[in-house]
Amino acid sequence: MRGRPEPDDVRELVRGCAAGDGAARRAFQDRWGEDVYNFPVKIYGMSAERAADFYVYVFEGDRLFTRMRTFEGRNGIQFRTFLAYYVLRSLFLEWQRGSRELDTVSLGDDEPVAPSTEGAALPAAGADVTAAWAGLSPEERLDLKLLSLLEQPLAPEDVRLLAQLSRRSLEDTVDLIAEVEAGLRTRDVELARLRDQLDSVWGWIVLRRTELQETGERLRLIGSNRASTTARRLEERQGELEAAIDKRLRQRERLLDEIRTFKMTTPYKDIARLLNSTVGTVCSRIFRLRQRLERQWQPEGTAP
Repeated sequence: MRGRPEPDDVRELVRGCAAGDGAARRAFQDRWGEDVYNFPVKIYGMSAERAADFYVYVFEGDRLFTRMRTFEGRNGIQFRTFLAYYVLRSLFLEWQRGSRELDTVSLGDDEPVAPSTEGAALPAAGADVTAAWAGLSPEERLDLKLLSLLEQPLAPEDVRLLAQLSRRSLEDTVDLIAEVEAGLRTRDVELARLRDQLDSVWGWIVLRRTELQETGERLRLIGSNRASTTARRLEERQGELEAAIDKRLRQRERLLDEIRTFKMTTPYKDIARLLNSTVGTVCSRIFRLRQRLERQWQPEGTAP
C-alpha cells in the first residue's frame, strides 16, 4: 500500500470523489481499491470471488462516494479507519441484507439455475458489439478476454501483449495462462458435477413426494381405523418420507446456493496474477470498463 497521505490531501480527494471528479475517483480506486476489495475477506472471512461482487456493489450508484463525503478527519481519525469501520461495514451489511432478500425468492421447479456472471462486461442482445469492440484499446480488449479466458482463448498477439504488460517472458506467460486455464476447467467440471447432483436430488424428491401422496391417500381410505397394523405402518412411512424429503430439500438449497455463487468469469485474483498486478487495480480497471460499456449500450433516454 502507499504511504499514509496527509489529511488535507485525503479531504481534497474525498471532496473530488463526492463531486464526481473522474480523476479523483480513479486516484481513489488506485490508492484504496485494494482495501475495499480485501475488507470482506479480512473482516468477515468471505471468499475472494464474493469480495469482487462486493467491490462492484459499493461503487455502483456512487454508494461509496456518497457515504464517505462526510469525512472531515475530526478527532484524529485516520481515513483508512473511517473507510473500513464507518463506510464499508455499513455497506457490507446493506449488501448482505439485499442478498438475503433475493435468496428468499424461490426458483420454480423447472427454472434453470445459472452461475453468477458478475463482473463480466457483456452487451445486451442486439447491441453493436463490433463497433464497441473497435472502440476499445488493446489493453481493454485483453481485459475482456481475460475475464472469459475459458471460453475465449488468447490469440498470439494477446499473449505477447500480456507478456509485455506483466513484464514476463513469453514462456513464463504461456505457462501461467495454462495454469489459470487448468484451474478454470477444474471449476467447470465441478459446476457440472453440482448440476448433476442437483438433478439427482430433485428426481429423488419428486419420487418420494409421489410416494408420500400415495401413502396419504391410502390412509384417507382407511378412515378412522388408525389402530390397525396397516395404518400404523403407513403412518410410520409417512413420517419417514416427510423427514427424508425435508432433508433432501435442505440439500437442494445448499446445492442451489453453491451454483449461484459459481463464477462464469475468471476470478480477479487470477487476472491480477496474469497481469502481475494487484487485485485492487484489476477491480478498478474492470469496473471502469464495465461502466463505460454499460453507458455505451444503455438505450438513449433511460436511466442506468
